[in-house]
Amino acid sequence: MYYQFLSSLNAITNLERKMVKVSRIKAVNDLFELQPYLRLDKEKRKQLGKIRTKVADTYGMVCFSTDWQEPIMWGHYADRNKGIVLGFELVSDRFAIKEVKYPNERKQVILDPQSVTASEYIEAVGFIKYEGWAYEKEHRFFVKLDNCICIEKKYFLKFGNDLRLREVIIGPEHPSKNKKIYIKTAKYIIELVKQNGAKLIVSRAEFGGYRIVPCGLWTPRFEKLLNA
Repeated sequence: MYYQFLSSLNAITNLERKMVKVSRIKAVNDLFELQPYLRLDKEKRKQLGKIRTKVADTYGMVCFSTDWQEPIMWGHYADRNKGIVLGFELVSDRFAIKEVKYPNERKQVILDPQSVTASEYIEAVGFIKYEGWAYEKEHRFFVKLDNCICIEKKYFLKFGNDLRLREVIIGPEHPSKNKKIYIKTAKYIIELVKQNGAKLIVSRAEFGGYRIVPCGLWTPRFEKLLNA
């Protein structure tokens, strides 16, 4: 399974649209994203910079984690534990998803600026990140922006036949986990889960460890609404 961590608003919007976010290469939070080894002469650095810009203008990334229970991910990417995680299954080979590697030293990749293609550039440096990001357990695939849907200068990809939604995980501090208002705030999310045919999980912080786990109290409450 592949998971995207989102704020509640963005997750609900994506469920409504049946879309996943496509990240722009130059807009992500890693300064070294798709940056090759640059201890080269100035002219080669300049040429490789132009290639990176061309790739970034042509392609986007769809990024996932394989671990929805990692608390750092909830804190960083899911609105400080108040968000929602969407879990997907790839059911075709349309998208070439690959695991991101996290070396402890910057990999020296030799690229000829005069001949390297966009796909060769992505293959060489598109699945490498600094080891400090290893907690993300990231997998990703690249997609041409021309094949995406652009809404207000943001890019999305439809999920459905090739990329199927399997799980919707409510964050441990999501506002719907409030005894007084949970029926009102949860019903709309429940309806979207029904429409997408996904499994619903409500999460909490682990009592004896440092993981996010399914909540035995709140999950049945939401399931009751789901089956109503």
